[in-house]
Amino acid sequence: MRNMMKEYLGDDYSDNCVRNFCLYWIKASQGSGSEWRKNNDLDCLYYNGDLRADTLMSAWSPVKMVADYLNRDTGKVFFKKRADCDDPFHDLRLLAEDTDAYLPPKHRLVIKLNKFLKLAEQACNYFLLPDSRMNCERYRININGKAVWLFDQVPATLAHLFDKESLGKYFLDEKGNVDRKKLTEWLVNEKLTFGFEDGKTDKDHIKPLIKGLDPYKAKWLTDEDEIDEALTYMMSLLSERNKSFGNEEV
Repeated sequence: MRNMMKEYLGDDYSDNCVRNFCLYWIKASQGSGSEWRKNNDLDCLYYNGDLRADTLMSAWSPVKMVADYLNRDTGKVFFKKRADCDDPFHDLRLLAEDTDAYLPPKHRLVIKLNKFLKLAEQACNYFLLPDSRMNCERYRININGKAVWLFDQVPATLAHLFDKESLGKYFLDEKGNVDRKKLTEWLVNEKLTFGFEDGKTDKDHIKPLIKGLDPYKAKWLTDEDEIDEALTYMMSLLSERNKSFGNEEV
């Protein structure tokens, strides 16, 4: 299967997955709008420009979680795009140009992060939404006038699909309730059933990101053990999707 990250970066592509993503984010941010996105967002590139395409698991969120945690003693906090300096991509360039200085390659979090990113740049990390509007709402959604943060976390996405006031609004039947058949068909088609336990695609069988965290309530992670556990979950789910595409284990 084609690796669109490799094709998009061309000669700048390398075995350094953090660097690849940083260079991709910088390059893809040089334009905006639907036409630009069709030809510059990895999700759209994997789906021939379809604007319903989305990234299943954010690569930036775990990069930031790990980098912020490992550099906490220096007070360094990383941003994908800065508004407080002349170069808005200053932090991305730092990570791209001197990755090991900020992400020590032998640290257990970095080892897992790199394995996740290797999967995250491939087709197994991209899927089609029922409606392109869901793209932004998977990070933050307004429910009954209140902002609710989902952080693109898969368990949160899956849990909110069963709430007609939340992401479930994209699967409503004629009576205004979540159409379970329609939702289940979409989950199967998009290979999202790996996010459930015991083969049951209902809200009570959603695999949690970390132990004790209600899937409906996403959480930004700052604890080392929680970040580690989340990376394990993310790698596992992407590995399952990757194998379902007929690809070899990464």
